[in-house]
Amino acid sequence: MRRRNPCGDPVDVATGELLMSSVDVQLPGVLSLVIERHHISSYRHAGWFGPTWASTLDQRLLLDEHGVRFLSDDGMTLLYPRPLPDEPVLPVEGPRWPLRWSGQPDSPLFIEQRDAGRTLHFASTPGGPGAELPLIAITDRNHNRIHFAYDDSGAPTDVHHSGGYHVGITTEKGRVTALRLVSDPDRTVLTRYGYDSSGRLTEIINSSGEPLIFRYDEQGRVARWEDRNAYWYSYEYDEYGRCVHTTGTDQVLEYRYTYDTESDRTVVTDSLGRQQIFQFNDCYQLIAHTDSLGHTVWHTRDRYDRALTVTDPLGHTTTCHHDEHGRLSSVTRPDGTRTCAEYNELGQITKIVEADGSVWEQAFDGSGNRVVLLDPAGNRTRYTYHSMGSVASITDSLGHTSRFECDPVGLPLAVTNPSGETTRYRYDTLGNTVSVTDPSGAQTRMSWTTGGRPLSRTDPLGGEETWEWDADGNLVAHTDPSGGVTRYSYGPFQLPTTQTEPDGVCYAFTRDTELRLTQVTAPDGRSWEYQYDAAGRIIVESDFDGRITLYSRDAAGRVVGRTNAAGESVHYRYDALGRLVRRETSDSEVTTFEYDPAGRILRATSPGVELTRAYDALGNLARETVNGRTLTVEHDALDRLLSRVTPSGHSSAWTYDPIGRASALQTGQHIFAFTSDASGREVSRTLGGSLSFDYRWDASGRLSDRTIVATSRNGSDRPVHRQHFTYRADGYPLAVDDGSGRTVRHALDAVGRVTAVTGPDHREDYTYDRAGNPTSAHWSPPNVDNDAAGDRVYDGTLLVSAGQTRLTYDQAGRVVMRRKPRLSKKPSAWHYTWNAENQLTQVTTPDGTRWRYLYDAFGRRTAKLRLGDDGETVVERIDFTWHGTTLVEEASRLGESDTRLVRTWDYQGLHPIAQTEHVAGTTRDQDEVDARFYAMVTDLVGTPTHLLDETGAVAWRSHGTLWGLTRASGTTDTPLRLPGQYADEETGWHYNYHRHYDPGTARYATPDPLGLEPAPNPYAYPHNPWVWADPLGLNPELVNPNDINFSQRTISANDYAEAMRNGTWDWQRSGPLHVMEVDGQLVSYDNRRLNAAREAGLREVPIERVDPSAPHPDSTTGRTWGQQFQRRFNDPRNRRAGGVVPNTGLSEAPTVQCPGGRR
Repeated sequence: MRRRNPCGDPVDVATGELLMSSVDVQLPGVLSLVIERHHISSYRHAGWFGPTWASTLDQRLLLDEHGVRFLSDDGMTLLYPRPLPDEPVLPVEGPRWPLRWSGQPDSPLFIEQRDAGRTLHFASTPGGPGAELPLIAITDRNHNRIHFAYDDSGAPTDVHHSGGYHVGITTEKGRVTALRLVSDPDRTVLTRYGYDSSGRLTEIINSSGEPLIFRYDEQGRVARWEDRNAYWYSYEYDEYGRCVHTTGTDQVLEYRYTYDTESDRTVVTDSLGRQQIFQFNDCYQLIAHTDSLGHTVWHTRDRYDRALTVTDPLGHTTTCHHDEHGRLSSVTRPDGTRTCAEYNELGQITKIVEADGSVWEQAFDGSGNRVVLLDPAGNRTRYTYHSMGSVASITDSLGHTSRFECDPVGLPLAVTNPSGETTRYRYDTLGNTVSVTDPSGAQTRMSWTTGGRPLSRTDPLGGEETWEWDADGNLVAHTDPSGGVTRYSYGPFQLPTTQTEPDGVCYAFTRDTELRLTQVTAPDGRSWEYQYDAAGRIIVESDFDGRITLYSRDAAGRVVGRTNAAGESVHYRYDALGRLVRRETSDSEVTTFEYDPAGRILRATSPGVELTRAYDALGNLARETVNGRTLTVEHDALDRLLSRVTPSGHSSAWTYDPIGRASALQTGQHIFAFTSDASGREVSRTLGGSLSFDYRWDASGRLSDRTIVATSRNGSDRPVHRQHFTYRADGYPLAVDDGSGRTVRHALDAVGRVTAVTGPDHREDYTYDRAGNPTSAHWSPPNVDNDAAGDRVYDGTLLVSAGQTRLTYDQAGRVVMRRKPRLSKKPSAWHYTWNAENQLTQVTTPDGTRWRYLYDAFGRRTAKLRLGDDGETVVERIDFTWHGTTLVEEASRLGESDTRLVRTWDYQGLHPIAQTEHVAGTTRDQDEVDARFYAMVTDLVGTPTHLLDETGAVAWRSHGTLWGLTRASGTTDTPLRLPGQYADEETGWHYNYHRHYDPGTARYATPDPLGLEPAPNPYAYPHNPWVWADPLGLNPELVNPNDINFSQRTISANDYAEAMRNGTWDWQRSGPLHVMEVDGQLVSYDNRRLNAAREAGLREVPIERVDPSAPHPDSTTGRTWGQQFQRRFNDPRNRRAGGVVPNTGLSEAPTVQCPGGRR
């Protein structure tokens, strides 16, 4: 609802009115057909859903001698003066929506809602009062029309959409009793309604047949509701009609509201006795909000309720300026930087000038459709449209055109990419996607409930997964293609209380009466607990072993201190814009950040490391220098990587096909050429004329065969490597056959964990406890370290012994000593030292050798140093170069030598495809001559298995255990292991960005820095390393994409949806979605992939929850995650498409640039 101040369930704390909203019909299109209802306890303009409900069907104009009153769909009333012919008038107060009239007798009146790009039409109807004009149509600038029909008594009978939707309305005694989809051959009933004898809405019956029940007091205000699962909530009012008390099942959200009319102040006391104060002016505008800790945010607004200033509790003020039409023209931030906007006559933004002077421009056609977008680098993107306003084509700045065929409402029927490959779509009568046929002809089918929730998804091979929902639309069971069932139960306000996995393991969730998660109970009975301050922010976190982490926050709610269970602390300092500028640990280690006006990091320092950055006109990283070592990168007009030059001088260059897939990579003197099929899957990769990689995929997009062939100089072919993969119905690999009868097989449990691996020369066996921890591990590959083979013993969640290996931990749960037995000798012991940020800073090996490690401000390890006997002299140094979060080069040097051994890697997603080695320090030409090049072969997720030289000879081969213990042989080596991992011989572990991984125990040496949020086991690696990877050392979490909100209103056209629907999307090539939790809602940073996941009907996607106060590690904008999201929310494209995005994101799919303009 517009211009409200909700608090609680919610109540408008300015007026004391109870507010409720619901959408009963939502049919997608360029102009979506939406029927919604809004209850306001003071509302008395009796409508079709009862006296206190406003709705889409109740919008009308009331004419009298003083002028015109407009009753909106959300209960707002606007007062207009009497309009003169062809002279629009504005309301006295409220939104600047002009009312116009032609002056002709009986001609309609129109209200133009420019912010939404639509016009409301009002006219008298037969049987209706002459001074009351109901809504007869809604139109947009593209001439789409929603028509409302009425019978002779003035009752609504039908809603017709120009695209073909038809909703029938049944009324009785002046009330709507049912909405039916008449355009469906089955004339499906969407919603039914029941009323009491006074005509008050008492029942809303959805497709389950079960009612949501309302009860009213004597004045017609909602006094109680009870949902379809028997959870209830009630309201009490004072003699002035203000809501003063609310409570519900188990006293959830029990609130008390105290109104001081003399001081225009409302005090709200929540269910835990904590108070908030809302201060208003005499226009009911909020001017100050004081939280339960006494921190106040101040607001000023103009008479039309537009924001003028917002001042946070620390005194930082953001100022908004508006033009003569009331449109936001500039925003001045607390540091004095300013962003400005210009508009066209339709109120659409045509120009944005960013704080750093960057300019975005766009032009629109007469219907308000964007036809040109000009970015700060001068690149143009062009758009054309069908007659109904759906996108017909998008031509990028390089001239590549995607074309869209759409149905009459604007939903895409066929999407043809610039290479001519077409994906086709079909929909049910409610606009849900029911089939997708990819360019190869593979078809995925889906079915949906009447309420728009998925019921089934059948892949091209016939594998089916199903969903089951309760009467309130909560997911209660999901059955995967292998028959595994995950079940859920719920409590008040539809929040989950348990989750039971296919193997019977159950996690329970406990919440306080404010609905905040306070406890997660694991299958073994241990609990992870959270405590909150009076303002509802986490300040204490206790893990499954009782280790406590404390958080301190400033008045603005930002984390300013964190103390771990070992008593080590980290303190944070922010600038006026909330950007992190200093981080200092209790060990006096200081990290600093400096920014440009656009918020991009220019310089960052950490102990022993100085980093500087430069950017191109579009804000892409152009140069990064770390301790004098410079990485240079170049991007094209579409932000794609064109070239990269590492500090050693190694050059890599990429070219792309018209739809953005890499077609070639030149790395040094060698060229890879890539070929893809119509579905975007790589089918061949050639290295010059000497090596070819051929791939075959099944209809569901899973790799079925891989063949590598070497071609000699005389043209003869020699097979080098063959693999054939078979899968379980849910996509987990079951066997890999090398074509010569040597087959490796996997035995899996119900959740996809590997219980046995069998092959011609080895066997592995694993058992697990209910929390997914291995309880025993046995393997027999020859020459693989087996000290960790055997039974596992745990102390709580800490693994204290694995076979003959013993582990010791500090108070923070970090491994500080690892011991292994030696025959007739003292056990070997490794000692590990950690800093307050859980970074490994030093290790002492069994022979007394000490290694020290350096990290940059983003947490990336930049060097490791082997120290001499004096503990100070560096006798060996290895420097690392990163491109974002990807390790691209290492350079090792002994002592003071100028000669360095350099290894450089090139990747395709998470899969390394080339390793180049050379000795640097001689002449550049000689370096090129001496370079050794290897093509890399990986497994399904990206773990290297072979290095091949240019002739196809195997230079390195790896055999090992499921969890990464490696037995390698060959004339060279690579330290790369599981995706994102680098093997450190001195530690016995793999460095994994945020953590260190022990392949012998399949566990991390430290708990997940994000706590329990990413996964229920904070030490474990993802449960099947043949399918899942953890490239950042942050366990990916699986979430239904429909439970994630968007951080943008618009996205670019792309082929993600097609690839995901037909199963060719490889999540591990791009990693999990980065999401931030805001007020209990997950918001995605990667909106294109989230939209594709929703469109594809996927049941779950991997996510990685980010810490808003942590620096963004891979962003050229250089902000913290929180600042990056805020920039997304305030992106100019959002403003152009309808305004900034709220902090909790948008549940509806992005518009404008997606195929067909779907909302």
